[in-house]
Amino acid sequence: MAGTHDFVVPDEASAQASAEELAAHGFPRVFARPHPDGGWVVMALDEGPYPVDTVGHRQVEAVSRDAAVIVRAHGGRPDGGSRFDVSRIAEFRTSTAPIEVIGAKSRPPVPEVIVVSAPPLAPLALTPDVSTPGTTELPGLDDVPWADLEHAHGPADDVPDLLRELAGGTQEWDEVLGELFGDDLLHQGDCHEATAPALPFLTELIVADVVPAPQRRALYLWLLIAGGRRNDNLVGFAELARGEGEPLQPGAWTEEVFRTVGDQVPVLLDRWDAEPQGIRFVLAILAAQHPGHGLRAADGIAALAAELDGTQQGAYLRLALELVHGRDERALALATEIVSWSDRLEPRWLEAPGVPDGIKAAHVLTEGALSAIE
Repeated sequence: MAGTHDFVVPDEASAQASAEELAAHGFPRVFARPHPDGGWVVMALDEGPYPVDTVGHRQVEAVSRDAAVIVRAHGGRPDGGSRFDVSRIAEFRTSTAPIEVIGAKSRPPVPEVIVVSAPPLAPLALTPDVSTPGTTELPGLDDVPWADLEHAHGPADDVPDLLRELAGGTQEWDEVLGELFGDDLLHQGDCHEATAPALPFLTELIVADVVPAPQRRALYLWLLIAGGRRNDNLVGFAELARGEGEPLQPGAWTEEVFRTVGDQVPVLLDRWDAEPQGIRFVLAILAAQHPGHGLRAADGIAALAAELDGTQQGAYLRLALELVHGRDERALALATEIVSWSDRLEPRWLEAPGVPDGIKAAHVLTEGALSAIE
């Protein structure tokens, strides 16, 4: 495969300087044009070729990070890029861009990339299950002014009905939960005004013990995903904030959502001994995102990590244990090891500028653990 590395720089002068240095670095062609939203876009063509596997993707990412160092010196920041089959290179060799610099080399230096084999995935049991069939009340549900709150599709006045369907054990339970969170409250990963107020009702559903273990795990997972948006935003927005000279801060409502999830953690940790292994794993990851509360689960997390030693889930639990103890430097080292074998995780997360080590490690933990749940 081949690809492009795209950057945004402040003005034409910085675009010209960046293009010249990128070409000198080894990119065969570099183009630049005005950005519709201001500044200039610089696109470095990388003809490769790279193998279409984990090693190849990691090599492309490493080349991109080296190129970003060049562009940052001119006030720029990374802005994505593309990957495509080498048969399409001719489509990218010509452009009407006002700036075009042709390099003397055929490709930039490719840093050495070490990819190790991933540990095996362990099956995580969802038995024994403590739940008994039934319905549950959701006290306080009608006290929330849902019609005055917004979710992804407007007023959140449909949220209480969806929650009541879940509490009533609807036959379309998975579909209703997906509509509530995947479509309304966390649509495309964005938090909304109504997201945080809905989260305590997931805890109410969990502690009522009328929801069977697979569905109960789904509730824990949505709490984990919701709380994880804060760290995802901080890691993802780090380059953007740096490029624009703005303070690093997450998107709208994500801090409130993060705090609200944290408020649920003590109640949920009281369930540690009662929950099956497959739910304790999720609960451990949730505890690690909120170490102030999660430290009380340290012994349980250590025991579960020992049970799952040598597996992917065991590696995530060892990382969770470092986070609940506040050992962020060690946590980042373990996160780096995990990124070396998980092709679903991005090495650039480990280098997010201005982001504390603990947040980078916690982001790797959440995203990786979600992929380790079968």
